[in-house]
Amino acid sequence: MTAAHFFCDDVAGDTVRITGDDAHHAARALRIRVGEEITVSDGRGTVVRAHVSDVSPSAVVGGVVARTAVEQPSPSVVVFPAMPKSGKLETVVQKLTELGVDEIRPWLAARSVVRWDEDKAATRLRRLRAIAREAAMQSRRAWLPSIGEPEPLERLPETTVVLDESAPTGLTTSLPSVAPLVVGVVVGPEGRSSGRRSCSPAMNDLGKRPGIFIVAVVGRPIPSRIGA
Repeated sequence: MTAAHFFCDDVAGDTVRITGDDAHHAARALRIRVGEEITVSDGRGTVVRAHVSDVSPSAVVGGVVARTAVEQPSPSVVVFPAMPKSGKLETVVQKLTELGVDEIRPWLAARSVVRWDEDKAATRLRRLRAIAREAAMQSRRAWLPSIGEPEPLERLPETTVVLDESAPTGLTTSLPSVAPLVVGVVVGPEGRSSGRRSCSPAMNDLGKRPGIFIVAVVGRPIPSRIGA
């Protein structure tokens, strides 16, 4: 049986202590017991194996028996999903986290139905980060993804692909031969982001910028609600 995986800010000592909702989930839902082995990451690449010594809904404590440093994946993948309909962004963040994406930066397209409520921005961002954390625990990630607030599609990595099912070229023929350190992936509403059906005035000239590639995706269109 695979050991349950958790996150904790501090895994540097001889013991780890999981608190809050994670501890409640471990005690009540997962029914973690004293003596079981768990894995715990600090979200920045350090993962420890620990034997549980105490369990309660408020805290799970374990003694560290092994420690591993996991390098950050390269290239780093940054996905820019267009803001989907209400409630769908949570699914996008969950699925992209499970896929191993390093950074998720939603963007506000002209055709986006939903708008980001600045009055509720902090609460929504905390919710998205909590969803990413839960998905990262389920997929046993060593690194937590970065989740940004929605913003206009302006700052892109030097190498970025824009997904468009009608583009004449494919992904494998468009990327440079030498892998970049960071790769951006832009997903527009209904998966189409080219100038032929512009999602934003900023999208019209994307394909003309050095390092930006408009690429086709094999198969059916990719809706923004499932991102990459």
